[in-house]
Amino acid sequence: MQNIVLIKTKISNFIIDVNINLKEGINCFFGPSGAGKTSIINFIAGINKAKESKIIINSKTLEDTDKNIFVPVHKRNIGYVFQDSRLFPHLSIKNNLLYGLKLNYKKKKNFYYDEVINLLSLSHLLHRFPYNLSGGEKQRVAIGRALLCQPDLLLMDEPLASLDQDKKDELIKYIVKINEILSIPAIYVSHSISETFILANCVHFIKNGTLIYSGNRDKAINFYNKNENFIFRDSYIKGKVIKANLSEGLTDIKLGKDSLTVYSNTLNLGQNVIVKIKATDIMISTIIPDKLSSLNYLKTKIEKVVFDKGLVCLVLNYEKNIIKALLTKKSYNKLNIKKGMYCFAIIKALNINDVTNINLV
Repeated sequence: MQNIVLIKTKISNFIIDVNINLKEGINCFFGPSGAGKTSIINFIAGINKAKESKIIINSKTLEDTDKNIFVPVHKRNIGYVFQDSRLFPHLSIKNNLLYGLKLNYKKKKNFYYDEVINLLSLSHLLHRFPYNLSGGEKQRVAIGRALLCQPDLLLMDEPLASLDQDKKDELIKYIVKINEILSIPAIYVSHSISETFILANCVHFIKNGTLIYSGNRDKAINFYNKNENFIFRDSYIKGKVIKANLSEGLTDIKLGKDSLTVYSNTLNLGQNVIVKIKATDIMISTIIPDKLSSLNYLKTKIEKVVFDKGLVCLVLNYEKNIIKALLTKKSYNKLNIKKGMYCFAIIKALNINDVTNINLV
């Protein structure tokens, strides 16, 4: 099944030049605001027209400037979920959903009405109207309507952007469930790297209108941790819960041959997780730490040293994982360390408070 997005065009003085192969499941487009992510999906949807393009979804050519092919928006069979839900205010939730179903009533059903209602927990909302729904509820309905269109491709443009953190966490769980049954590609646009790593089957990093990297989640995590564009950002490591002491509120997470102790009582044995480690929360020692309150220290190799004004970022390699530590230049000089040397990364359990359970492969 071919799913190809090739776009080369100009918007004012901004150039978009990408060649992306979409994978089945959720493809996350990650990059900062202004990177061109939304513009790219608007070209895919047919909302904008590119100077040079070749877009093939589900082995159907939607656009090919060389062959003068341009399928209009309403014939592309693409579901689009915007930042704001864009529900029809005069229709009940049930009729909003049925509108999606009627758009492609002749098409073979990949998503059935009752299935979508149950999947997104919408049954108690059906007779209400959009004005008395929460932001998270509106987005669930918008996703349901898009799925009931029986799309060949689902586009989600930062659907969590207007929600508070609790509602974001809730909606992410629903999107994860959707991903488990998707037999089509979906594109999820985000500038949140945490959301990206939770949801993505494949991550596409976008910078200044160009694709700088594509890869599965494990490869994307390593790319993010060591790439120069994100070098002074936090680190993300994949691990597995091997011990949970609820009485003490401590959880042990296996990372390679060692484990990391974190302060959390919300995780369960056997869960695969992604651990966020702040670069500013790591202390560095050149000797084995002794008589410290910290429960964690990892022996790492200095893979790279990056200087930026008065700060130094150490890129540390721990069993093929990358961890970054941020020091002052004065502290770096005091330690007398350099690339290729070994050192110990010391991390307090209390400082590791962002651990996310992941269910996707």
